[in-house]
Amino acid sequence: MIVEKVAEYKKSRIKLFPCNSNRASEIGHPCEKYLVLIRTRWQEKTLHDVGLQYIFDEGNMHEKEVLKTLHDAGVVVIEQQRAFEWKKYQITGHVDGKVLHEDKAIPLEIKSCSPYMFDSINLVQDLLNGKYAYMKKYPAQLTLYMLMDNKDEAIFLFKNKVNGQLKEIAMKLDYQYGESLLQKVERVNKHIQDNTVPEPIDYDENTCDGCGFLHICLPEIKRTALELCNMPEIEDKLKRLEEIKPIRGEYEKLDKEIKEIFKEKDNVAVGDFLVRGKWIEKSMQAKEAYTQKYWQMKIINTLTVTKIKED
Repeated sequence: MIVEKVAEYKKSRIKLFPCNSNRASEIGHPCEKYLVLIRTRWQEKTLHDVGLQYIFDEGNMHEKEVLKTLHDAGVVVIEQQRAFEWKKYQITGHVDGKVLHEDKAIPLEIKSCSPYMFDSINLVQDLLNGKYAYMKKYPAQLTLYMLMDNKDEAIFLFKNKVNGQLKEIAMKLDYQYGESLLQKVERVNKHIQDNTVPEPIDYDENTCDGCGFLHICLPEIKRTALELCNMPEIEDKLKRLEEIKPIRGEYEKLDKEIKEIFKEKDNVAVGDFLVRGKWIEKSMQAKEAYTQKYWQMKIINTLTVTKIKED
């Protein structure tokens, strides 16, 4: 009774809004096609689910708690949620606040994260090299705030969601990196002006699978697949594979058979399915170090993605 009501409330908060500028919080996204689509076809973006809304709301709650903790500790934070606009590049955004320190007002961004992420991030470079798009967006966001506010330093403050521990990571303004972001924005603005769309990035599951525009890119991915297979019997097996995931025995048998069929084929379209694969190498430690190599395969049902969009 209680949980269902909360879930319905969370669901009611999931909405799409027009996007008429380049949001500073998005510019670090690795796909320029995504950055164009969120401005030109924002209404076609697939809505995120209730689970992700819980995460967003938790992030807002943790941010408020961190600001309260800073206040209680005597840390002065001013200009909270101050809005920015850089008309030349059509960039807008807001900063969580500025910390007063030695007669300086230093831009501050507060991020809550899992214990794993909390332990793995100690330098700005760890964010830039992160496997997920949201990690790459953090340093871009803060760099743009520094450029817009004529600052040469800023601070990330990460909160461990489990134990509440805080971690401070200082960031110096990297003009070369900042210039690359502005060049990206100029390309995005040019596409919007010319009513064109850039090419998407090469498919990456950590970036593409959770993208709200996957249903738009998938037909193009299929057209550029390694090979188009007219193999009805294999397509039937792929469909059955999805149906019987709870039935472990049959699932594992079909899974093994299909993996053997598509081994070392990195991009194959079969009917309504897109089969992607890549070699994975892992460094292992036993009596002596060695590298383990295996073929990783992922099956995407394009009809499922389309159905999500239609719903």
